[in-house]
Amino acid sequence: MGLTEEQYGGRRVRILTPPAYRETRRQPYPLLVLHDGQNLFEQGSTAPGGGSWRVDLAVERLIAARRIPPIVVAGVDHAGVDRINEFAPTPGGKSDAGRATEYGRLVVTTVLPRLAKDYHVAVTADGMGLGGSSMGGLVTLWMAAMFPGRFGRLMLMSPSLWWDRRVVLRHLRKHPLDPQPRIWLDAGRKEGATVTRDAHELYRLLRRQDRASVKYVEDPRGDHSEASWGRRLPDALEWLWGTDAGIGNG
Repeated sequence: MGLTEEQYGGRRVRILTPPAYRETRRQPYPLLVLHDGQNLFEQGSTAPGGGSWRVDLAVERLIAARRIPPIVVAGVDHAGVDRINEFAPTPGGKSDAGRATEYGRLVVTTVLPRLAKDYHVAVTADGMGLGGSSMGGLVTLWMAAMFPGRFGRLMLMSPSLWWDRRVVLRHLRKHPLDPQPRIWLDAGRKEGATVTRDAHELYRLLRRQDRASVKYVEDPRGDHSEASWGRRLPDALEWLWGTDAGIGNG
C-alpha cells in the first residue's frame, strides 16, 4: 500500500493506493473519498490522542483476501477548529456555521478533478464513494442531496442527524435521494438513544425510497470513537464494494 499527500485547493488530501497500483491498468480504480483525513490512517495519523480508523490496514487485508477489489482511498483533512462549522449544512443558530455546501463544492469541483488528473481513479458515480463519521457522516449525506447522482456509494457512520432539529431528515422527506446510492449506515448503542433513534429513522426513510440498496447496523459495543468506526470499517467496505455490490468492481 502507498500513502501520499497532496494539496488541492489549499486542503491537504491523503491518498492511499492499493498494492500493485498501476497507472496503465485498463480500468480506473474505484475511489472512496473520506472526510477527516487526519483520523483515518495508521501511518501518519494526527488524530487527537493518536486515534485512527486504520483504513490502510483494513483495505490491505480486504484486498489480499479478495473481499473487495483494489481501491484508492482519498482522505480530505478537516478544517481544524472550524470542522463543525464547515460540515454543518445550516447555521443552526451559529453565525459561522452552515458551510457544508461550500465544502461540498470544494470536494466536487476541486479535489475530484485533481484526483482524476493525478491518479488513475474513477470519478463517475459508478466507481466512486463518499463517507465519514459523526459530522462527517452528516456532511456526506448532505453532499449526496446537493449533488444527486455524483456518488454511487455512501458510508454513513454515526451521522450527526441531530443538527439543527434534524434538518437533513426533514430535507430528505421532501427531497429523496434520486438516484439513491448504495448506502452503509450504522450507529453505536453506547452513543446514546438519540443517535440510534435518528439513525433508525433515516434507515426507515431510505428503505421506503429504495428497499434494496441500504444496510443498517447497530453496534452493541459502539461508542463515538475512531476505534468503533475503524472496527466497523471492514464490514462497511465489503457491503459497498464486495462481490455482491455489483457496480464498479472490475
